[in-house]
Amino acid sequence: MKKIKQSLLPLGVMVLGAVAAFASHSSKTAVLADEAGYVTLDLTKPCEILVECSNTGSIACTAEVNGVTHNAYGKWSINDVDCEKPLFQRMN
Repeated sequence: MKKIKQSLLPLGVMVLGAVAAFASHSSKTAVLADEAGYVTLDLTKPCEILVECSNTGSIACTAEVNGVTHNAYGKWSINDVDCEKPLFQRMN
């Protein structure tokens, strides 16, 4: 029994070391940030429908309103009245 414990101890130490290495490894992936997007259906009411979009990506942010797909845009500044900033689909 003593020999089994002595032979398993190095294996346990190696497994613990591998787990610790993976647990402490930091991810290098980009952080995607959610950003408010808006759909304008009526030019007299800009940015009226709120949509969840992302500020990074390659596919334009869209929303379906009354069965029609519309592009959603963000605001460059929170004080902006119009929504012209290109935004992208959120990646879940």
